[in-house]
Amino acid sequence: MITDAMIKRIKIQGSYTGRRVSCPYCGHVCKVTLVTHLRRCHPSEWEEWTDKFIKLYNETNDVKRVMRVFSNNEGQPILSWTVIEREVHRKFETEGAKIRFLGKDSSFRFEPTTEEYPRFATTVWDVPRRGTWAVHQPTYRGNWAPQIPRALIEMYSKPGDQILDPFVGGGTTLLEAWLLGRHALGFDISQFALQMSRARLRELQERVSREGLFGLPDVRIEVRRGDARVLDGVDKDSIDMICTHPPYGAALQYSHDDPADLSLIPDPHKFLKELTVTGRRFFEVLRPGSRCAVLIGDLRRDGKLHALGFGVFRGFCEIGFDAEEVIIKTQNHERSTEFYFYDDSIKLRLAHEYLFVFRRPA
Repeated sequence: MITDAMIKRIKIQGSYTGRRVSCPYCGHVCKVTLVTHLRRCHPSEWEEWTDKFIKLYNETNDVKRVMRVFSNNEGQPILSWTVIEREVHRKFETEGAKIRFLGKDSSFRFEPTTEEYPRFATTVWDVPRRGTWAVHQPTYRGNWAPQIPRALIEMYSKPGDQILDPFVGGGTTLLEAWLLGRHALGFDISQFALQMSRARLRELQERVSREGLFGLPDVRIEVRRGDARVLDGVDKDSIDMICTHPPYGAALQYSHDDPADLSLIPDPHKFLKELTVTGRRFFEVLRPGSRCAVLIGDLRRDGKLHALGFGVFRGFCEIGFDAEEVIIKTQNHERSTEFYFYDDSIKLRLAHEYLFVFRRPA
């Protein structure tokens, strides 16, 4: 049985690719990570670990807090939060594990403060701290700060327009569309993402009703399961704006084994090819003259830098989109894990993302 005392006694030596971890059950010394050994040699014990992941996640909705529970006496994390998150998703998708999405426990504000939402006036957008108005939370890993979709929706659409987010994630775009009086439709292939998005939308409605506020704009907000390359049920020339934040290749994986999940494509070149397929569908469903805003970052994989941003820009322009803006968004919290395996040859931390605004010609 897994105990806190057992976790605290796990010995870790070295760091990065030279890391060595001792198995708490048999003493075997594992290179870099304990996970493969536990899955193969101690499967029942590993299931106990993953059950504890679910229990702790339901108490906090924060995989980094769960990671810190699985740290030894020296404060060294035994597992990366990405492993923990992947197992939470696996148990949700394949075993029907119950997930609780916790509401915010802080005071409710309809709108951002001027400090957290400055008006962007140049093509460099800096968001030092994620916005916390309404029911926004940073619990869906890889989602964008609400300042970004809010600014895009305000700039490139008007009240009553139809907004589409084909990679809806934790529902940030839909929440902002609702608050700003736009109709919105979100797609995602991940059931976990869809359940979280729906939970956030319900929470927003409940907070407004419970606190006796004036109410939300009377618009249609819908969440559907579906492939961004297909967008089943969306008519040609029916969308006023696309506002989306796709995965950055396989940097973060958002489902367990769904073949339609682009984040499970390990080859960056194949990923870009499939993302271009989404671009063709985006072009079809947009009304002529309307915008498509895409936030994408680059990826380090196998000792190489894969410039996903350049690939998306070239691919979408070849489809027929006109480039309207190339915005550099600073990436202030890029450290996706406190459990780094950096190649010593990497000298610079990626600290930028590309925010492209494309326009379908009128």
